[in-house]
Amino acid sequence: MAVAKEIETGTEKSIRISGMSGNPDILYAIEAICRRLDLPQLTSVESSLPAHRRLCLHLCGFGLSREELNASTEALAGPGHHTKAAALALAHGDPKQALTALRNGSLSTHRELSLALAGFVRGTSDEAWTSTIASIATSLPSTDVYALAILTYVRTGSWPSVLAETCLPLYYRIGVALMYLPDPDLTTYISTLTTECIHHGDIEGLPLTGLSEQAVALFQNYVLKYHDLQSAILAISHTSPRYFPSPLVDIWRAEYRHRLNAHRLFIPRVRFDTGATKLSAANNQGGSKQAPPALAPAPRQVSLKCNHCDSALDRNPAHVSASAPPPPPPPHSAATTTAASAGSIFADQKSGTVCPKCGKHMPRCAVCMLWLGMPDPHSKGGAQASALAAAGGGEGQGKSEGKGRGRELMKDFVSVCRGCWHAMHARHAEEWFAGNQECPVPGCGCRCGEV
Repeated sequence: MAVAKEIETGTEKSIRISGMSGNPDILYAIEAICRRLDLPQLTSVESSLPAHRRLCLHLCGFGLSREELNASTEALAGPGHHTKAAALALAHGDPKQALTALRNGSLSTHRELSLALAGFVRGTSDEAWTSTIASIATSLPSTDVYALAILTYVRTGSWPSVLAETCLPLYYRIGVALMYLPDPDLTTYISTLTTECIHHGDIEGLPLTGLSEQAVALFQNYVLKYHDLQSAILAISHTSPRYFPSPLVDIWRAEYRHRLNAHRLFIPRVRFDTGATKLSAANNQGGSKQAPPALAPAPRQVSLKCNHCDSALDRNPAHVSASAPPPPPPPHSAATTTAASAGSIFADQKSGTVCPKCGKHMPRCAVCMLWLGMPDPHSKGGAQASALAAAGGGEGQGKSEGKGRGRELMKDFVSVCRGCWHAMHARHAEEWFAGNQECPVPGCGCRCGEV
């Protein structure tokens, strides 16, 4: 998650400033970030955009100050990563620090590389030294890519030769390119590297593409290669459809939801739905409020209707279809209004337990045979009943007990089987299906516990 967060932060900037590197406001913002992070000046190469390079080097773990470099090499050499520490120091133009890291190693490879590097620093280039370099190259373990980087630089003295070693981690090659390549060569190298990462589905290239349209193409090849749909959709949901729409991302999102449902991972699917919906809402221009999300919430899937008059039990106009019967008309006289409100199903504690049109009760629970329903918290009497139930004994109770009371209230919710449509209180359904699979209604035969 830390990597995803880092990519997300960098991507949001990359989408907004793509193609705008010459914008004075963008340049000022990047320079302000470099000052706030106290990034050291870049002295290894001339550049027309040095602040851009310093910030990119920081994202790659390069461009360190001398104190930071010493601390990083010591931290790497401690667990035994001596060649990695030496390669980092050498890329920062500090061969002495690289020699120190290699000499502290216990392997023969470390000693051989330290001798080769010492000869390179002294400027040795005779035939004996060249043969020694060739002998070291044949004895290097194939898994130690940082030893290969050191030896390549010692043998050629050229950082472009090191960049040609594709076995090196991408972040290291990008860091070296930012440190030493001039602007035209750097642009060509980054463009080529980005194209290769997209073609091979290499998610190491996400810092190059950002979570932009290019990342969709990269993730497409990644999914085809590794069948890892989850990583792709969780990452790209931070920017699509918030910044750009993508039909392919919409397909991935629908397929991911289908797979979660197929494995009965309903709670993770709901968390994904709510998270993706929140991420799809962009901030309004000039304000802190968020615009409506680009991903529309899922439509209502269940509507409870009265068995007697076929009227919707939910009288919220936003939740009731246009074909639902209207609510009962208000009384005409003040006396009638007073009398009706005293016993009105919209004002007393029956609101939410009876039909708001005909006044008949909701169905009975299939387990306890009592009426289903809960007091409507929007009605006067229902609000009072909910407050009394939530109080649960008055003052002096802790927050954990308050959460427990909330769970108790949830147990009175209506639970409906999607197979036979028999209804129960949620607590009774939980108790019944803890030891049974079939519906509690005699003769039904529906295996509700498996639905």
